[in-house]
Amino acid sequence: VTTNYLIMPYLINSMEPTVAQGYLLMDSVTDIWISAEKTFSKKKNTSQCYEIRKKLGDTKQKEMSVFQYYSILKGLWHELDYYGPLIAINPVDVVTFQEWQDNHRLFDFLAGLNVEFEPIRAQILITKPLPSLEDAFSSIQPEDTRRPAMALPAPQERSALYSDSTNANVAFRDKTSGAQARPMSVCDYCGKERHTRDRCWKLHGRPGDKKKSQHSLFTTDNSAIVTPHAGQSS
Repeated sequence: VTTNYLIMPYLINSMEPTVAQGYLLMDSVTDIWISAEKTFSKKKNTSQCYEIRKKLGDTKQKEMSVFQYYSILKGLWHELDYYGPLIAINPVDVVTFQEWQDNHRLFDFLAGLNVEFEPIRAQILITKPLPSLEDAFSSIQPEDTRRPAMALPAPQERSALYSDSTNANVAFRDKTSGAQARPMSVCDYCGKERHTRDRCWKLHGRPGDKKKSQHSLFTTDNSAIVTPHAGQSS
């Protein structure tokens, strides 16, 4: 009785909640075990084999590590072996089938790997004879472990770098466009653009024109040229 009370919770808790509901009121571990065996241990279950094969076809590495992906496939293959075992009489048939099955499971594993493993996948497929599934996994696993250490910065970091660069470009563009948008300088002496009165050649003369430069000394910002009257005493 004590053993029943110890083992029954373990068996029930190991089941899916919806399945466990049907075993909660049973009297002994033996009753639970026999009932579960009759319900779920039917070998040669064609529908179950189909579902497992479908899961195998849909299983891809994606965001998983190679180890996680490989472990999921191994679990599905074990289920498939249980529900659809081969019963062969001729030992030669057993060896031939086992070789065929091993190759196809290797193909399943390689087909679901991410694209970054394409070079090593191609290398495995041209190997004669094909390596075992375990050997293929052993050759790919170190590459999967090495890649994170050599990966580019995380997407958030790259986004931040891109944002900083973009903001700097915008600031520079705004600064330069702002400089171009300043009002054009206009000389209030000659009326021409791109210079002011203090740099007007018409007023001050070109650089090196001494005569014009001396003439400009007698001008002011708002007055005409002033010349002394002839004969005026000092």
